[in-house]
Amino acid sequence: SSDHFVRAYHDTYGLPIVMTNCSNNYGPNHFPEKLIPLCIHNILNGNPLPIYGDGKYTRDWLFVIDHAKAIDLVFHEGKNGGSYNVGGFNEWKNIDLVKELCKQMDEKLGKEAGTSEQLITFVKDRPGHDLRYAIDATKINEELGWKPSVTFEQGLSLTIDWFLSNKEWLDNVTSGDYQKYYENQYN
Repeated sequence: SSDHFVRAYHDTYGLPIVMTNCSNNYGPNHFPEKLIPLCIHNILNGNPLPIYGDGKYTRDWLFVIDHAKAIDLVFHEGKNGGSYNVGGFNEWKNIDLVKELCKQMDEKLGKEAGTSEQLITFVKDRPGHDLRYAIDATKINEELGWKPSVTFEQGLSLTIDWFLSNKEWLDNVTSGDYQKYYENQYN
């Protein structure tokens, strides 16, 4: 509904606006409850990689740095009142994504190929789970010349490298210590 409020102020009062909507982001600092960082964390700790249902849910993925660049481009060059979808032109089924992640993790950790894939565990699907999240980013591509700067495989490799170089951050976030920090600061 926020988009409607913003557009109403543009149409009614002439407020200069541009809006963006994006597909699933991934990259550095991604909170580890989400699929990609969760799987990285679980592989590092030898824990199961939970995949909902049959794993065929499809998502378009966009490297977070490309998303930030798209927002900057739309802010500076987007048409006043315009709305732009930002997507990776890059749909993956969850199971295929996790298998690619497992392959890259095995290579980076010096494990035998297929080791991490053995951690894949199918879990009961959640109610109302969408089969596909898709976004058509043709407009931003054609009007503003934007496109992702990395392939999914490249962005995934960069993401894995970041998490491997920031294990202390990952451990702190997943241990619950950050909750203690907030309790000490704000209670």
